[in-house]
Amino acid sequence: MCSSCVMLFNEKNGSILPEYTALPTLQTGEILVKNKYTTLCGSDLHTFTGRRKEPSPIVLGHEIVGEILELSQSEPFYDLNGNILKEGDLITWTIFAATDTDEFVRDKMPQKSAGLFKYGHVQFTENEKFNGGLGTHCVLKKGTGILKVPSSIDEKFAPIINCAGATAMAAYRLVSQIESKNVLILGAGVLGLIAAAIAKQKKASSVTVIDIDDRRLEKSKSFGADYIYNSLNPIEELTQITSGFYKKGFDVVIDMSGSIEAIKTGLQFSAVGAEHIWIGAVTPTESIEVNAEVMIRKLLSIKGMHNYNYEDFINAVSFFENHFSDYPFGTFIEKEFPLQETLEAFQYAIKHKPYRVLITI
Repeated sequence: MCSSCVMLFNEKNGSILPEYTALPTLQTGEILVKNKYTTLCGSDLHTFTGRRKEPSPIVLGHEIVGEILELSQSEPFYDLNGNILKEGDLITWTIFAATDTDEFVRDKMPQKSAGLFKYGHVQFTENEKFNGGLGTHCVLKKGTGILKVPSSIDEKFAPIINCAGATAMAAYRLVSQIESKNVLILGAGVLGLIAAAIAKQKKASSVTVIDIDDRRLEKSKSFGADYIYNSLNPIEELTQITSGFYKKGFDVVIDMSGSIEAIKTGLQFSAVGAEHIWIGAVTPTESIEVNAEVMIRKLLSIKGMHNYNYEDFINAVSFFENHFSDYPFGTFIEKEFPLQETLEAFQYAIKHKPYRVLITI
């Protein structure tokens, strides 16, 4: 398409047009990457449709895989596993860069640091141009967690790891125990299916997936779901599932849907001592009424998770390195578009609602 350009989204008129611009001079600690593949995440679609507000104009895309083109200094760069990085390495990276002296970083919440930089979420300016996945290149800032992409993982799937994969892994960091527990996953999108597979590998006693799409529910069986429930059906179907459990409810409930009704269902079917992890509701939504007495008497807990930390990212790449061939993860990519057809890719994703659309660069 071009040697150095980005596809620039303008919120005012909804356009996505190419912007041809020269590559920048790297600052100390930066790495120049030649983007290879980018997948469109749900948050990208929300920004495009106006449901989510980001600064404009902007280079969207944060689920990215690329090859190192240039390192800004002669001293070695290391990935999060301690491997030396070199030109030509195929890498993926955290969706954020954070300063290691920040208190949030020390508390293992780098995604909330005061000086946070998020790829695909930063306004396009004269000094900030190549900072997203929908461009030929991306400049990685100091404080970005980088990992080499293992050869056992399909390169076209790999972009999904640094958002959905790591976020799903973060959910399980918050849960005290999965082995021998009955797990409920709310939502059968990419996040939900990855979460189901992780639960299965962590030896959950059972994995139940809820959604309103029968096709996606059926697909969840190949990702480890033992039971499925379409929430448009009578609630007695879900009661029948939990009636076979000793505690008559779910021990772990993970929301990946953002659906208030789904979250309410999860609360309703909590076992005594259930742990709830809420992840999906990342756009403005209505409040949920929680009964304090029920929370206390049933010993329930609720935790939220937004994005992930460096540990989650490392664990996610490791999980897919070891289990990519165990589940049909490659089927998440349902359509491919070249970079110059980015607008058509967004339109397709909104109309057809695939798991993921891939942009090849």
